[in-house]
Amino acid sequence: MTWGTLIPILLLLAIVMVAMQFAGKGKGIGGLPVEPTALMTDMERRTIGYIEQAIPTARIHAQVSMGALLRPKSGLDKSARQITRNRFSSKRVDFVVEDRASGRIMLLIELDDRTHDAAKDRDRDRLTARAGYTTVRLPASERPTAESVRRHIGNAIGTGSDSHQPALA
Repeated sequence: MTWGTLIPILLLLAIVMVAMQFAGKGKGIGGLPVEPTALMTDMERRTIGYIEQAIPTARIHAQVSMGALLRPKSGLDKSARQITRNRFSSKRVDFVVEDRASGRIMLLIELDDRTHDAAKDRDRDRLTARAGYTTVRLPASERPTAESVRRHIGNAIGTGSDSHQPALA
């Protein structure tokens, strides 16, 4: 065997060994190299408290996958369903406000920061609105406080006596 044929074989063997290492040596995802990360930033932890104060009748969920909130419309073929789902399923919503009694999603709340892209945010909001959700955006230009969160939620839902809207504290 010459070096010309041995080098590609050794290179292929090295690639296979690295791939096996990352694949957990055939043991499924349990062998992947992972470590814990924080669910929320300090700002998000403060903000969820303000949301809970503003809407005490609600259950607040943080960092929810859009795949848990949306599904492709009925009637699409299998390929179109998968393509549609892949476009949104791994995106996350900062906070989901759920009615404790009925389980109905009352609001989606996004904590915007300087990294947010306004055009992409509008596109996401159009997507969630198509499914019937109202999105409240807490702007990057304003550090969230209990009052500002209450105000932005109130502005988004109105303060009328509509029983379908969350009751603000």
